Amino acid sequence: MPVNPAGWGNILRIAVPLVLASSGHAIRLLADRIMLARYSRETISASMPAGLTCFVMMSFFIGTAGYVNAFVAQYTGARQHSRVGQAVWQGLYLAMIGGLLISMAGQFGEPLFRLIGHAPAVQVEQVKYFRILCRLSMPAIMLSVILCFWSGQGRSRTVMCVELFCALVNIALNYALIYGKWGCSELGIRGAGIATGVSSIAGLAIAFVLFFRPAQRKLFNTWPRKTFDLGLMRRLLRFGAPNGLQFFLDMAAFNFFILLLGRASAEALEATNMAFGLNAMAFIPVVGLGMTASILAGQCIGARNIPQAKRAVANIMKLGFLYTGTMALIYFLLPDLVLAPYTRANDPGQAAVMPIAKHCLRYIAAFLVFDAMYLVYAHAIRGAGDTRFAMLLGIGLSWGTLVLPCFVFHLMHLSVWHMWKVLVGHVILAGVLFMWRYRTGKWEHMRVIETPPAIEEEEFHIHA
Repeated sequence: MPVNPAGWGNILRIAVPLVLASSGHAIRLLADRIMLARYSRETISASMPAGLTCFVMMSFFIGTAGYVNAFVAQYTGARQHSRVGQAVWQGLYLAMIGGLLISMAGQFGEPLFRLIGHAPAVQVEQVKYFRILCRLSMPAIMLSVILCFWSGQGRSRTVMCVELFCALVNIALNYALIYGKWGCSELGIRGAGIATGVSSIAGLAIAFVLFFRPAQRKLFNTWPRKTFDLGLMRRLLRFGAPNGLQFFLDMAAFNFFILLLGRASAEALEATNMAFGLNAMAFIPVVGLGMTASILAGQCIGARNIPQAKRAVANIMKLGFLYTGTMALIYFLLPDLVLAPYTRANDPGQAAVMPIAKHCLRYIAAFLVFDAMYLVYAHAIRGAGDTRFAMLLGIGLSWGTLVLPCFVFHLMHLSVWHMWKVLVGHVILAGVLFMWRYRTGKWEHMRVIETPPAIEEEEFHIHA
């Protein structure tokens, strides 16, 4: 029986596993932050700047190579199944190149964090964490790419299972390696980095086993005679590189914001890490909704069914408003409850941090709904192929309305709360402008895959 791509049943079939998969990643981040917060102030203060700095370097390759998601979605919609496996292989090659380059960059951690200028004790922990994450970055990038094989087809349960498995491995290893439990050495923040890397390796191994199953090899050509396709690689770079560049510069701008906040005081740095650790539970699941919008928009474009794409995005946006609105109320009304897991026993110095963290959460609550608008609409137009405009708009917003004013306020020695107000305004503007771009309809006439010689006129059906 044909599936209605814009129907609630199909949207939830794809979105719920992707949201849970994204939540699994959010749980990994939150578990890192909570366990490191309970370990020491220095480790929690170091974790986000060091982790985010490594992720900034990974982001270009994740955004570029991971754009195979749009290719898989459009090939699926166009019923060109034999091209799906080859598209994923091009992303895997880019991921391996990126992982190799980033692993070499880890040796520059010490001068980098000395330049950033956080407290010396924090710098020591930052360098430890950064080096390990860089050395183990390749499996994480490759995992993000190979999971596109299933997410692009709308088969998101596999993505969910792999991500939740990674989360369980990560949490268990965190507990063992950070605190020295179950016969393991106590490694502190190094243990957190190792746990993150090993969990990605474990997830990648499972994903490869599933990717090379005989049924996948036969239908989707996951083990072609020639894994490298120059023409397909050029198309991936043409559409994916702007996506990767935007992702990189967005993350770099956000990292710059975090580093500026951290220079204000040790208390502000710790409170910021706590607040954004919790924000991951609101933000990252909505990334799953954005991925759903990208997948369904891509599949509908591949099938040349634009009205269904519009209905799908509208329904996904309703889910985004519902979820972020609920999380905003929780953060605004119950900050003590959600911050309780961060509490360190016998540390009276943490008392000065909690009021700052609560105030940070209220600022986050103010922009969450607009963050959902940005994520869903931006993913939808990029899934169609509108990556160049999204890149230009994203770069202008990140550096023009976030980095520049925050840097000026920092030079003027103004309160960190001025920077938080800038962040709120930046997210609101991003949400409104990407909604405007979506509503212009430019994305409706785009396509990232090659046009086949003949396209069968048949009712659109998503492969389940």
